[in-house]
Amino acid sequence: MGSVRLLDCTLRDGGHINQGAFGKNVIKATIENLVKAKIDIIEAGFLWDSETGDDVARYHTISELKKYLPKDMGSSKISLMADNVDLSHLEPNDGTVEFIRLSFRKTEFDWAEKQLAILKEKDYKVYINPIHGSSFTDQEYLEIIDRVNRMEPYGFSIVDTFGAMRQSDLGRIYYLIEHNLDKNIVLGVHLHENLGLAYSLAQYILNIVSPVRDVTIDGSLFGMGKVPGNLCIEQFMDYMNHEYDTSYAIEPVYDAIDEFIMPIYEKTKWGYSIPYALSAQCSVHRTYAEYLTDKERLRTKDISRLLKEIEPEKSEIFDEAYIEGIYQKYMDSNFDDETDLKAVVAEINKFDKIVVIAPGSSLKTLTLSDELKKDACLISVNFMYDGADMNYHFFSNAKRYHYDADVDMSKMIITSNLMEDVENPGYVVSRNELVYHDDIFCDDSTLMLLNLLRLCENKKIYIAGFDGFKRNEDNFYETSLERKVRPDDYDQELRTEIIKNSYSKLNVEFLTPSVYAKSFKRK
Repeated sequence: MGSVRLLDCTLRDGGHINQGAFGKNVIKATIENLVKAKIDIIEAGFLWDSETGDDVARYHTISELKKYLPKDMGSSKISLMADNVDLSHLEPNDGTVEFIRLSFRKTEFDWAEKQLAILKEKDYKVYINPIHGSSFTDQEYLEIIDRVNRMEPYGFSIVDTFGAMRQSDLGRIYYLIEHNLDKNIVLGVHLHENLGLAYSLAQYILNIVSPVRDVTIDGSLFGMGKVPGNLCIEQFMDYMNHEYDTSYAIEPVYDAIDEFIMPIYEKTKWGYSIPYALSAQCSVHRTYAEYLTDKERLRTKDISRLLKEIEPEKSEIFDEAYIEGIYQKYMDSNFDDETDLKAVVAEINKFDKIVVIAPGSSLKTLTLSDELKKDACLISVNFMYDGADMNYHFFSNAKRYHYDADVDMSKMIITSNLMEDVENPGYVVSRNELVYHDDIFCDDSTLMLLNLLRLCENKKIYIAGFDGFKRNEDNFYETSLERKVRPDDYDQELRTEIIKNSYSKLNVEFLTPSVYAKSFKRK
């Protein structure tokens, strides 16, 4: 192989974690440490379409960048990346920045071609980085390579945006490029950690690369980057030192990770995780996996099934309305529940009172009176309450559904989306009839159960554990019930409005503290 250079993209790709807001001192210190480490190319951030301030690794002009750079750059060179911005205003190259990389979708090639001409005129070395490389067909790659050869950039990169490549994929794409790309164009490689393969793939490309092809390998400190992250550059520095007798100094990089990266990591984790592995396996945008994971009502196998439903033309750009439609279709099992609904309502109507037990942390203080235990119909919501003998267990959430083998299944009331996973439940009711379809709490389990109970005779309903979310506190009865709390969980006003509009006439009394208690006062 020809020369191999390492490019650190922490301040650029890592900026997806914190919107580039590292702070002026951290930007400067990170660059200084990377220079000490003898990193070949330091990507200091994004070129932006306007000024962003001193604390953000995004720059409108090269002059804005200069204040962050040490006087002695050693052997390190500076790179910046541009993504769909006009660079005609940029200053001519004065030696501050040697490389500019253009990141774009295959439909934006005209933009890249135009910017390349501008930048070459200004004497910058330009990398062409078409993203979503794993989604290209061989024919598309050949067409792209032909166009790139005519453009004559400095470099051309394989960008595994979806983190979907395995050795066979990377090898196929590399040989396609190698046999068709001009030999004078440097090959770049940017790998993501969706499948946990970035380190092995980076080694693999060096094992197969042509003896005359120069290569640039991207990485970042501790793999920092848009979740799940990138190749850990400190790992590959060590690999290069061990296998190729290079002289990267790793200690300054370790210092930078300890001082600057770990505090960010403690707040926002990145790295290999199952949902992003699934998005890679299905070759779709990572945000689809994030969106479905945030539902907190889907198991891993459900997420996998939904990602496989995404059409190829929708895979590259996240479309929230599109994936929400797939989710609703998956959850909305068509089920005629007339028989079961009449039966369960009749059984509940045999009791004078109803006690709804939701899984909020206030249950730790609940003491049910002997009268309620004797005379009321006790129904738990999406968990198995052990503080009293339940008459029924209501489940609408697949992730919450689990039970001991000796549970009386006749006591199970499930919504129709769980039919494939629950054997012999007592009653199945249509999920479609219990949810709202026009707000973020459409499938709140307690509200769904109350929707069912509205069909019962005018019973007195006691509620416990329907607390409302509170910041920096335990929100669930048991640790095993804890889940990721979404920002909208703290939006008590919307739930309150739903309750006032649809449930305020119910005869409700709260047995434990709740932010929703006043919403149920009867008109």
